[in-house]
Amino acid sequence: MTTVCKGFVDVPHGQVHFRYGGRGPVVVMLHDSPRSSVVHVPNIEWLGEHFTVVAPDTPGCGESAPLPQPHPGIEDFAAALSGTLTALGIERCAIYAPHGAAKIALQFAAEHPQRVALAILDGLPLDAEPVAPQVLEQSLQTFAPAGDGSHLSREWSRVLDAHRWRPWCDRTTATRLSTPLPNELELHEYATDLMTAGAHSVAAAAAALHWPAAPHVARLRSPTVFMVREDDQPRASLDRLLEPLPAGCSIETVPPPLAAWRTRLLDLLRHAKLPRDTWSAPRQATDASAHPDQRYVDLVHGQVRVRLGGGKQGVPLLLVHDVPGSSASMRSLTTAIDGAYPTITPDLPGLGESHPLPYPSLGSYVTVLVEMLEDLDCGTVDVFAEGLGACFGIALAAHHPALVRRVVLDGLPLVRSRDRALYARHYCPPLAPDRHGTHLLRIWHQLRDAEASWPWFDRSAGAIRHCDPDLDAARLQARLVDVMKQLPAYGDAARAALQAAVRDILRGVHQPVLLFDVPGDVRYAGTRRTARHLADARIVPRPAGLNERLAILGEFLS
Repeated sequence: MTTVCKGFVDVPHGQVHFRYGGRGPVVVMLHDSPRSSVVHVPNIEWLGEHFTVVAPDTPGCGESAPLPQPHPGIEDFAAALSGTLTALGIERCAIYAPHGAAKIALQFAAEHPQRVALAILDGLPLDAEPVAPQVLEQSLQTFAPAGDGSHLSREWSRVLDAHRWRPWCDRTTATRLSTPLPNELELHEYATDLMTAGAHSVAAAAAALHWPAAPHVARLRSPTVFMVREDDQPRASLDRLLEPLPAGCSIETVPPPLAAWRTRLLDLLRHAKLPRDTWSAPRQATDASAHPDQRYVDLVHGQVRVRLGGGKQGVPLLLVHDVPGSSASMRSLTTAIDGAYPTITPDLPGLGESHPLPYPSLGSYVTVLVEMLEDLDCGTVDVFAEGLGACFGIALAAHHPALVRRVVLDGLPLVRSRDRALYARHYCPPLAPDRHGTHLLRIWHQLRDAEASWPWFDRSAGAIRHCDPDLDAARLQARLVDVMKQLPAYGDAARAALQAAVRDILRGVHQPVLLFDVPGDVRYAGTRRTARHLADARIVPRPAGLNERLAILGEFLS
């Protein structure tokens, strides 16, 4: 089976995220909105035996930056596709695109026929009449997270309806799809893409709904196949294609079984006149200070997503996020640093976009951090770590003293040895997608409860956090998405941290350590005990304001 890798590439409007794998001539696979390139992972795995498959995230979807235009059109998305392929070094290729994405591919092929060896437009919508205004308005509504999590039920209903009707908000017999309802995991993956895109989830869909495809078919000058599956709704729209079709264009109707679609797709691609030039993903610089905002580091266990920022001078600052979570939770801090020194913020393995570890333990996470820093050629670093992520930061300092100069810990939980097994068992309980989306509400309240109690599952009065909770709905939503991305592995890092004998590790730390403290907050109850086990520790009250914390951080690291 073909290995699927991920990457980022710089384009004028930011960075585009993509998945790729295989060998041979290049086939570019686009996805429908609000999905991401994750839908093509199975296609990369099987088609990669014959071709190099590259699947970019459409701008605003997945991990790709949105387009700068307030209301981008299909022409804007097609121009962005052109820029993405140029940045990837792909001059000519085959393109496969389903449904709304087929309109992007159609516009791109019409504008750049010399770059398209074959376009396969699967289920291209050719509406006889414009979409009714009320349906258009409702279908393009974005969601706003609610503090009580009530939006989750509403959005899960939208996910279900998107697989029953097209458009999802027009629930009539005429719009009913004949395809079977996906299983729970597939519904969860759809919801994850929808919520990852967030406010940008409807941009490409809006562009497709407003763009009439039929008038542009006559502009085609490259080989094009209008494909439709027999159980797909746009089948009837093929009757509205221009007759005769432009030279090199044809219509393909494929039976419903997946195997039949794969067989026909492979046959079409094998007979296409594709360039035989070999392609490999663009390599990024090895100097950490020269890196773009995001990149992947390839390690033995898989890939680690890293966000890089700050300036080019000074000791790099490694930021280790709380778990479960991802590097996204550190954005406000890295933005506030604003060039003072280089920043390196990875997604810990099994979280965000980083591959999980086969055997997660405190030591294996530390090894990943060391290998990542070596790949980035960082030399000595300072460390800032939050929450359970502080366990990995302190272990890195203890076991690799030549690598770490200074350490800042914000909320290291010093769990007593008698409680470690209990915490590890309950802190991140196993989660599985549910047909009715109730697992999303469980995650939401788990994250919300953590603001009120420590540990979150403890209902006793002794677990009450006597501090102002951060219940910002947007923040909780971002943390929810982090968990949704890797449900099977989301608790690996937390269990590794909670099971570790942190008190023993602290005795091996000889670097200067700054400890933020919040008096009265049970989550910070172990701060003073932590200081007693360190050779060089300084405790400071944790200011509520980010700028005040940043000032303390800057003074300590200078």
